[in-house]
Amino acid sequence: MFQLLFIAVVSGVIGYLTNVLAIRALFRPFEPIGFGPFVFQGLIPKRKDELAQRVGSLVAEDLLNQDDLIGQIISREDEAMFQTFIINKVDRVILEKTAYLPRAIQGALLNTVEDKMTQEMPQLFEDFINLAENQIREKVDVASLIEGKIQALDLATIEQLVLKVASKELRAIEWLGLFMGFVIGIVQGLIVLNS
Repeated sequence: MFQLLFIAVVSGVIGYLTNVLAIRALFRPFEPIGFGPFVFQGLIPKRKDELAQRVGSLVAEDLLNQDDLIGQIISREDEAMFQTFIINKVDRVILEKTAYLPRAIQGALLNTVEDKMTQEMPQLFEDFINLAENQIREKVDVASLIEGKIQALDLATIEQLVLKVASKELRAIEWLGLFMGFVIGIVQGLIVLNS
């Protein structure tokens, strides 16, 4: 019985340590280390460029594309705010530039300009939306932005982010190695001891 328990415990420890090393090998070593013809480097450091490119593409295609950005930045609900903003700016300029005129003339001028702007505002807002959409489509490359952000992160920061997000799952994998090793050790011990 002691031999069976010993084999199971040793197998469990081996399974646990194997999984701990496998998880660490996702990140470490950061720089390639050569052992004769063999070169070892953590999976994520070795493939950081590809990872950054794929995550950038995934985000841009499936999570946050240009249409999503455009919809968040400006929408039809913003038209009233846009109109108020533009009219206030134009009113301020008119009052500054016509300060020498009597208030009655300034008021009449403001009313005329505001009426005309109110008539033209729907088209002006439409033109503004089209301009903003075109600028975003031309200048904002979500995939490149995400890729650049990931590329700018140092490997230790990436490791900490992943460990922070997946620490419970990674710990479960380590303990699963212990459990599986223990069970395999019992089976192996039973086979060896019964033969």
